[in-house]
Amino acid sequence: GNLTVQVVQRLPNGNLVVSGQKNIRLNQGDEMVQLQGIVRPADISPDNTIASAKVAEARIAYGGRGAVAQSNAMSWLGRFFNSAFAPF
Repeated sequence: GNLTVQVVQRLPNGNLVVSGQKNIRLNQGDEMVQLQGIVRPADISPDNTIASAKVAEARIAYGGRGAVAQSNAMSWLGRFFNSAFAPF
């Protein structure tokens, strides 16, 4: 998917610190994607886009609420077997 970001800082070497967030409301809940990173102006294409592989020091956060997010949560039994109390 695509994510719109803004330049929040210009570094002394000319690189740009960018940051953006996208909120998506679905039938089954809400999802949120956040991105922050550093890009080189030379990597920005003529249509003002850049591939995520060209974002340095990328910090990507993904979260959500609703049925879809809950289906990805680990159950209490799974948490037990991944804990220090598991017998094996």
